[in-house]
Amino acid sequence: MKSHPYLICFGAALGLWTASAHAIVQAPHDPAHGVSCADCHVAYAGVNDPAAAQGVAGAGSTSSSLADPMQSWTDGEWVEGVVTIQSGANIGQFRTITANDAQVLSWAQPLPAPLAVGDTYQIGKATQRTIETRCKSCHNPTGVAAATSDVGLHIVGDGTIIGCGKCHEPHNIQPNSGPTQALIRQEIRWPTANAVTAYPSGGTNAFIRPATHDGVCESCHTQTDYHRNNAAGDHSHNASTACTDCHGHKSGFLAQCTSCHAIAQDDGNGVPIGGRRAMMGEFPTTTAHAHFGANLGSSCTVCHSQASHKDGYMDLIDPDDGSVMFTFTKWTDLNSDPDVSTFCMHCHDADGAKRLSTPFDPFGNGNAPPDVASRFKGTLQWQEWYGDQCFGSEGTMRQVNSHHDIGSGDQALSGAKVECLNCHGAHNVSKEKPLADPNATTATWTGTTNEFCISCHAGGSGPVAPAMPAGVTPPTVPLRAMASCGYNTAPWWVEYTYANTAHGGNSKRGWPGYSGAPAYNMNCTTCHDAHGSYTPTNTTGNPYMIRDGVDGTAQVDDGAKTLGFNGPPFTTFGLSRPVTIGISGLNVGWGGGQGLCSACHASYQAAYDWHDYCTACQSCHGHGQSWGEYDFGGGNHSAPCQ
Repeated sequence: MKSHPYLICFGAALGLWTASAHAIVQAPHDPAHGVSCADCHVAYAGVNDPAAAQGVAGAGSTSSSLADPMQSWTDGEWVEGVVTIQSGANIGQFRTITANDAQVLSWAQPLPAPLAVGDTYQIGKATQRTIETRCKSCHNPTGVAAATSDVGLHIVGDGTIIGCGKCHEPHNIQPNSGPTQALIRQEIRWPTANAVTAYPSGGTNAFIRPATHDGVCESCHTQTDYHRNNAAGDHSHNASTACTDCHGHKSGFLAQCTSCHAIAQDDGNGVPIGGRRAMMGEFPTTTAHAHFGANLGSSCTVCHSQASHKDGYMDLIDPDDGSVMFTFTKWTDLNSDPDVSTFCMHCHDADGAKRLSTPFDPFGNGNAPPDVASRFKGTLQWQEWYGDQCFGSEGTMRQVNSHHDIGSGDQALSGAKVECLNCHGAHNVSKEKPLADPNATTATWTGTTNEFCISCHAGGSGPVAPAMPAGVTPPTVPLRAMASCGYNTAPWWVEYTYANTAHGGNSKRGWPGYSGAPAYNMNCTTCHDAHGSYTPTNTTGNPYMIRDGVDGTAQVDDGAKTLGFNGPPFTTFGLSRPVTIGISGLNVGWGGGQGLCSACHASYQAAYDWHDYCTACQSCHGHGQSWGEYDFGGGNHSAPCQ
């Protein structure tokens, strides 16, 4: 007896209903939690996925493909996507795309009727990223599932993307996939997965079961170093620590530097002594040195190699040559070039980090490393001794470079040693606060620029005790003091400290009883550039890191004393111009048209007859020196050393 067509249809429908009986809304993806079917699923014949396209069929269409001469697709980009016909005899029909080239789509199952020229269509392709986007429409910090917002696709080491549905069963229909089990599938959908997955494991680490290797984090693994789904590999690795403490879901389960290094690390091997400090707290919350806004989780490996991670040593990858490593326990262990300053300079130079595809955007956030290395190119090496026919000669005979002594050659000459990280912390600096505390380089400097400079240049209690910060070595022949009265013997003769000199914390015009000209807040950096003074036209550089260009336009020059003060009104300002301080024997060109002093003191050259005749301005007007501090008349600002 033949079956009645109605009974056949009813039976098929019943079978379909039976097979999908579990595919009903269940917690937490149910109306009680603010979730409907349409929040996740596209309605029949509807296409609204992010990867979508639409168009009009052109001539040459057949029942198993369509051609659209207006398109310019990439070969294969729509394979496994769905094309839906939106008009004509096949309206509502959809097919899985098996191939495509620039203008033609193909599918396997014929349509009921041939496509006609002008029939419209729409394509949708839900990739793993598309599904992630759909999941994150709720699983985000402000979404319905904000409590579980730290999620993301699983990224395997070779770049393979594993989708959300491979591990999670959103309908809560498998035995261990309830809300308290994070909707983990009992059978992970991956070729190497164990037949059954246990989650939570029942042990201290909910993600692994070392005895049976069927925890959710080991169920699929066959090539990892740790916790494979068989007896191979290391199964003791952090066995009592939740895997996600280091391998965050949001980061694709890739190991995150920020997770481990937020706490002190010590594996007990004594290398380094005391282990690694907790460094994540050193980073600013907004514009971090990695580099001013980059994502720290991925930016660490721009500088730090992981090839021998946890061997007790730190490996920095040379910015120009990825095969070169700067290896040390503490950065101060590198005592000669190439050292950590060399590493810094290879990025902060004219060609950036050459080993990267974007040398001037190493962290992918649009911030280019400033060229600092070029400032250190100055070749000046000078024995500090100067004078003229007016007042004789003086100086400490100290060997002076045109920049801070960061290179081995500089250090061999002067005996001094200062590195980039003595002034700039590796982690804690920011665009707004680029300096670290010289006495605690993991902390940001919060004082003034002048106080920062004087933290090295204060002078201590005397020439043999300059009180430099830890890690900074003073020159063999002591520096002249800036804020100490202990240097009152030859050849230093410091009778006035920096705070009481004309170029101290404020200009002398801030002193009571002076001329009344506007005060000017004098910074060390008005005249000095800590990175040196090299320019293509002044390749030797200037002594004492005097800037190659000084802006004196904020400085009122009131100095033609023989004619009285230049004011009021005080209308004679300094100049903004290049500065070149030439050295020839004892003659140091402080004044003159290209010297330093006249950039601010445009009238001083004519103030006294000997200013045109004498050239050694420094003999009378140095930091902390006595000559001229009374300013030819004294005043209650004078406070000489007792």
